[in-house]
Amino acid sequence: MATIQCSNPECQTINPSENRVCEKCETPLLKRYLRPLGDWIESLEVGQLVDERYWLISHQVVLDSKPGIPPEFSEDIPDKLRKYLRLFPYRLHLPQIYTYYNPFSEESDQGGEIGLLEYGTIPLNESGEPRYPELLPKLTEIWPQAKDNPLRQLNWLWQMATLWQPLAGQQMVSSLLDFSLVAVNAGVIQLLDFHQDEHNFHSVKELGKLWLSLVEDTSPLIVDYLQSLCDYLQRGKIPHPEYLLTYFEPALTDCGRWYDKQYQIFTLTDAGPTRDHNEDACYPPAGELIEPPANQPNFTIVCDGVGGQDGGEIASNLAIDTLVEEIPKLPMFSETRNSQQGLQDLAEVISLSNNRISERNDAENRQDRQRMGTTLVLSLVHDHEVYLASVGDSRIYRITPESCHQVTTDDDLASREVRLGYLFYRDAIKYPNAGALVQALGMTNANSLYPNLTRLITDDDCIFLLCSDGLSDYDRVDQYWKLKIAGILTQEKDLPTVGKELIDVANDKNGHDNVTISLLYCQIKFSSVEPTPLSITSIEASFETAKEEINPTIDTSDDLPSDLQPTEPFPSRDETPVLKKRNFFLLFSLLGIIVLIIGAGVYGLWKLLQPTPTPISVPSPSPPPQSSLPESGTMIQLRTTLSLEETPAGNQLAQDVPPDSILQILTQEDTQKAIKVKICQIAAETSPEALSLKELEGKEAWIATPNLQPSVYRPYQGETVGNCEPSKP
Repeated sequence: MATIQCSNPECQTINPSENRVCEKCETPLLKRYLRPLGDWIESLEVGQLVDERYWLISHQVVLDSKPGIPPEFSEDIPDKLRKYLRLFPYRLHLPQIYTYYNPFSEESDQGGEIGLLEYGTIPLNESGEPRYPELLPKLTEIWPQAKDNPLRQLNWLWQMATLWQPLAGQQMVSSLLDFSLVAVNAGVIQLLDFHQDEHNFHSVKELGKLWLSLVEDTSPLIVDYLQSLCDYLQRGKIPHPEYLLTYFEPALTDCGRWYDKQYQIFTLTDAGPTRDHNEDACYPPAGELIEPPANQPNFTIVCDGVGGQDGGEIASNLAIDTLVEEIPKLPMFSETRNSQQGLQDLAEVISLSNNRISERNDAENRQDRQRMGTTLVLSLVHDHEVYLASVGDSRIYRITPESCHQVTTDDDLASREVRLGYLFYRDAIKYPNAGALVQALGMTNANSLYPNLTRLITDDDCIFLLCSDGLSDYDRVDQYWKLKIAGILTQEKDLPTVGKELIDVANDKNGHDNVTISLLYCQIKFSSVEPTPLSITSIEASFETAKEEINPTIDTSDDLPSDLQPTEPFPSRDETPVLKKRNFFLLFSLLGIIVLIIGAGVYGLWKLLQPTPTPISVPSPSPPPQSSLPESGTMIQLRTTLSLEETPAGNQLAQDVPPDSILQILTQEDTQKAIKVKICQIAAETSPEALSLKELEGKEAWIATPNLQPSVYRPYQGETVGNCEPSKP
C-alpha cells in the first residue's frame, strides 16, 4: 500500500495515502500525483517504490511519498527540457518538470534518468486517489459533458487559441493539434506533455479541422458559430492566431450575456505575531463583506510593502489609493469597451501608481535600500472576464471544488532563473536568495516595470484568493485550500469565516510576516432567459459596428513572449489589416514625393552655388527598401526588451536582453526569419536581470527580424565596444 510522509518538518509521520490529514499532527497531507516523462517507467512494476520515494501507482501515475522534501535534479539540463523552463509563465496550461535525475549507479542493472511532470492539483476521488487514469481527462472525453454550458466550451477553444503563439515560439505547436495530449483540469485547458514540431509550417487552419470533430457534441447555442469558424479557418479566411482571437472576443461577450452573475469580496489583514507594524494594505477596506452589483465592474487589491525597505506601508497605501482613483476611469467600463485593450489600460494605471511611489522616493532623496516599494496583486471582474495583474511575489490562486491553481508568476530570482533556462523550479527555490524580488512597484521608473497581466473567463463558480507571502510561504495555500476554502463553494462556509481561518493559518503555521488576504467569490449560472444562438454573421456585424474594438495585431514572430509581458497579445491601436496596408501605401507614396521635392531643391541649390556649371550625373530615385533593418556591420542600441532565440549551431542563448544593450549586425542572409548579431555590451545598470547576463558579451546569436523594428533600436555612434567594431558612417 502506498504511503505518504507528513510535510510538517517537526512531524514527518508516515501515513496511508488515503489519509487527508496527518494522523499525528493533523497537518493536511500534500498529495503530488505526477506523470512520467519518457519511457523509463515501462520496465518497472506497478506498486514499486522507486528510489525509496516514488510510488508507481500505474504506468501513467506516480505519487511522491515525501512531498515535504525537495526532489533531486541532475546538474546538467538537457536541451530538450529547456523548452519546459522557457514556457514556465504558462504553467497554468502546460506541465513543468517536477524532478529529473539519475539515481542509479553505473553497476546497477537499472539505468537512465527519472523524469516526472507536475500539473498542480488534479481531480481526486473520495479515497484521495486520481479520478482519471492519466491524471486529467481528455478534452474529447469531457467536451460532451459541457454541452449545457456553451460559455465553457467556447472558453476551452479560446484558451487553445491563446496558447498557439507561445507554443509556436518554442516549435511545440503541433502538441496543441494532438487531442491525445489536450486535457482539461477544472475548466482549464492543460497539455499532458509537448513534443517537438517536425516542421515549421503549421498554421491555424489546422485548428479548423481539429475543432470540426467536436461539432456533434457542441451546445446548440454555439454549434452554427463553431461550424462557420472551422470553415473560415480551413479556407484560410482567418490566417493568424491573433486574428482568430478577434473572432472569439465578441462571441465570448455575447455568450456571457446568457449567464447571471453574483460576486462577493472580503478582505482581511494582520500584522502577524512577530512584526510591530503592518506594511500590507488591501482594497476594499478590511473586514467588510462587499456584494457589488453584477452589472458593474468590481476589483480587489492586495499590496505588501517590500520587506526591509523603509516606508513599505506608505508605498502599499499609495499604490492602492492611486489604483482606486484611476481604475473606475478606465474605458473598459464603457459600453464599447475592448476586452483585450483592457489589459493595456490596466498596465498604464499600474505604471502610474509605480511612478507616484518612485517620484516620492526621489523627492525624499531615497536611495538604494532606503527606497520604499510594494508588491501588487489585483483582480478585476467585468461580466464574464477576470483581469489579473501582479508585480512582486504576492499571489493569486483560482480555486474550484476540485482544484487550486496559482495563476500568477512570482517576480523573484527563482522564477527568473527558470524562465531563462538555468534551473528547474523546484531546484531553484532551494537556494537562500531564491525569493529575492527582481521588481516591485516604486523602486524605479515605470519604463523598467513589466507588470504580469492576464485575463481569464469565468464559466462556473470559483474563488480567487489574493494574498501576500505571509500566507503563501511554505505551501500553506496548497496544504489548506481544500480544508479551509473549498467549503465556500458548497455553501458550508461564508467568506468572513474563511478569511479569519486563513489569517489564523498564516499566523500559526508561518508567523514570520504580515499577512493580507482577499477572497473574490464568483457565482455563475445559466440565465432563464431564452438566448439567441450565436452565428458568424452576427460576429462579423460586430466588427463593423465596433472597428475600434477589434484591432488584431498580425505578428508572425516565433519568439516566446517573456513572462514580463502579458500572456495574451495586446491589440494594436492601428487600423484593421486592410486599412493598415492602404495607409502604408499612402504614407510611402507621400514620403517618396517629399524625398523627390527635397532632392530637386538640393540639386538646384547646388547648381546655383557652383562657379562654373559642370555636367553631372543625377542618380535615379532608389527603389523601395526591402528591409527596414540596418546593413551588416552596423551597431545598434536597444530601446526595449528583445528576446533572443538559440542559434542554428546550438549556442544556448535565450535571454532577455535589457534596454540600452549594444548589438552588432553580422549578416542578413535570411531577413524573412532571423539575422545574426554579436552581443557587444549588456547594459547591466538598466535591468536587475542583466548582472547574470554579462557572460553573453562577445557571443553571437540569431534574432527574429519581426521583433527588430526601428521602434526598438537606435543607431549606435559611440566608440568601439568590447571586440565589436564602431558603427559605420
